[in-house]
Amino acid sequence: MRVALLGGFAFVLFAIIFFRLWFLQILSGDDYISQAAQNRFRNVRVEAPRGAIVDRNGEELVTSRQAPVVQVLPNDLPEAEREVAAVYGRAVSAAERARLAAGERLRALERVRRREKRRFTPQERSLRRRLARASKRAQPVPLPPLPADRELRSLYRRLGRVIGLEPRQIHRRIVEQVAQTPYAAVTIRTDISIAAYNFLKERAEKFPGVKVEKQYLREYPHREMAAHLFGTIGEISPEELEERRYRGVSQGQRIGKSGVEYAYDRYLRGEPGYIRQVVNAMGQACDECPERRVDPRQGYRLELTLDLGLQRAGHRALQRAIAGAAYNGAQAGAFVALDPFTGDVLALGSVPSFDANIFAKPISQEKFDALNSEALGKPLFNRAIAGIYPTASTFKLVTAMAALESGVIEPGSIINDTGTFRAGTQEFKNAGDASYGAIDVVRALQVSSDVFFYTLGARMYPMEGQVLQKWARALGFGRPTGIEIPGEFAGLVPDREWRDEGYSEYVKCTERENVPAGTTQALLTCGGIERPYSLGDNVNLAVGQGDLQATPLQLAVAYSALANGGSVIRPHLGRRVSDGKGRLITKIEKPPRRKVAISQSTRETILDGLRRAAGESGGTSADVFAGFPLTVYGKTGTAERPAQPDQSWYVAYVNAQKRPIVVAVTVEKGGFGAEAAAPAACRILAHWFDQRASCQVGESTTR
Repeated sequence: MRVALLGGFAFVLFAIIFFRLWFLQILSGDDYISQAAQNRFRNVRVEAPRGAIVDRNGEELVTSRQAPVVQVLPNDLPEAEREVAAVYGRAVSAAERARLAAGERLRALERVRRREKRRFTPQERSLRRRLARASKRAQPVPLPPLPADRELRSLYRRLGRVIGLEPRQIHRRIVEQVAQTPYAAVTIRTDISIAAYNFLKERAEKFPGVKVEKQYLREYPHREMAAHLFGTIGEISPEELEERRYRGVSQGQRIGKSGVEYAYDRYLRGEPGYIRQVVNAMGQACDECPERRVDPRQGYRLELTLDLGLQRAGHRALQRAIAGAAYNGAQAGAFVALDPFTGDVLALGSVPSFDANIFAKPISQEKFDALNSEALGKPLFNRAIAGIYPTASTFKLVTAMAALESGVIEPGSIINDTGTFRAGTQEFKNAGDASYGAIDVVRALQVSSDVFFYTLGARMYPMEGQVLQKWARALGFGRPTGIEIPGEFAGLVPDREWRDEGYSEYVKCTERENVPAGTTQALLTCGGIERPYSLGDNVNLAVGQGDLQATPLQLAVAYSALANGGSVIRPHLGRRVSDGKGRLITKIEKPPRRKVAISQSTRETILDGLRRAAGESGGTSADVFAGFPLTVYGKTGTAERPAQPDQSWYVAYVNAQKRPIVVAVTVEKGGFGAEAAAPAACRILAHWFDQRASCQVGESTTR
């Protein structure tokens, strides 16, 4: 019995081994043979050049060129170097948080001054100076020293001699880039010489972790023109690999990270190719063995709605307007030009700008800080889509539309403008203490009567549904316009819910922190909103002041809705995509976001007021457009900003049959709307319609 049991057990073991061998050799043999054969080959990815970006007339805006680059792979760095980068990154983040906190405290201090209508005490002035300095620039973070790793120091010295960099420069670039993107290869030097490229290629074993390859770099022939729109490219991150939009993209491939490059990445990035090499057991390529090459497919050509000539004209007009207001401290502004019927962005720019070629190569922290420096006007900041400001009298379009459509007034209703409007204990006056007497809405728009619109704001205050705020949101304020490039700000339409909720949080904070409400200490400790919504808030909103925050693009969209009869357009930059042979791949069209019911009577009334403002004696911009050959519908705006000179605004619409256009311009610290923004808008329109116009600075002092 024991022999039989042992024999049976041995038979079972033999059967298991036999069937396992049969499975491996017979059933799975072909798979393992294939895998073994694959070990003999290595696919070397060949990057695809990204597609060109052109304007609506075919003018090249962005192209690609090939250049040799030197990179270091983060995973091959010593742990000590990666830890240095991590510590540096945390210190930079902490410094930026401190800068933002100082800015918030500074704004709270300014609110105290405005609320109490008094001057700062000496202690408060000292605090304000400290906070102003701290909020302008983050505290510099010193670069940590090189780790004591001898092999790493030796590698940096040898690599530096080849590519012409000091070891400390290499260390700095590695630390700064790994701190920002720890997963991506660090580009040490771009556009190295062919001799250096070949030297590193032939001696790869002496430079562990160093990778040399040829990459396609983006090139921007027009430098500062539309630089804020194009965006940057970079290596895909592990998180992005999980996203649906990057299905089929492999690790190490470069994608659009911002701007147009991001929005239309699936068309621009193309398809990489590869070279299949025969390698030995050490992974070294066989020089004599044949290679198989699959060429990459270049990305498609993207045509934008931009007109390069108009973009250049807008950029120069805005620079000229800023220079003319330099006495006031002006150094920044933005402009937008739209087709009000299709949503095509004809031009969009922000000044100061920057040379887009800077981001085609690795950028140092110092240069990046300079591009974000307030002292230099924050060149990297796109004010056209992210600059949020009170829009002043340009907002009167919304107030007039809300009042007419809700029945607060009729087109012929008369309001007596005595020059002063009182709301409780508050007193509001026209700019320059002007008084216009008995006027209707058309005349009020022509001369930009503040008292007329203060009155409308007061009349709409008790109405159910917050009529003024409802119409502002319907026309696109307080929400993103939907332009395809990232970075757009939604702005703010202040209403009762927003302010009352903020006030409730403020009260809770004062109770929690045991500080008296309504004091400077409470505002500095709790920030927030120190009072509930009131009649004065609605009165201020009616003339585009108070807590209203809007972008130039939102303002252009609102005026486009008036121009086209009520369609709230979705502004867009993409026009069409074509392949290398010019064949159309897809046409990009963005339907309107929604339709707003505007009666023909309301539309004609407001347009009549805007026409008189730009074209008849006494109009706020009539001096600027005197002699302009086409009918212009325009509105000035002069926004009051705390502790700063006034901000200049202008929005214009011209209803040409085949070339309709809406233009919005703003100049920070530019003064009255007719002084800086209106002449710039005039010059943009003159270029678009190929007209000669004087576009002189207006003499109007209305807001």
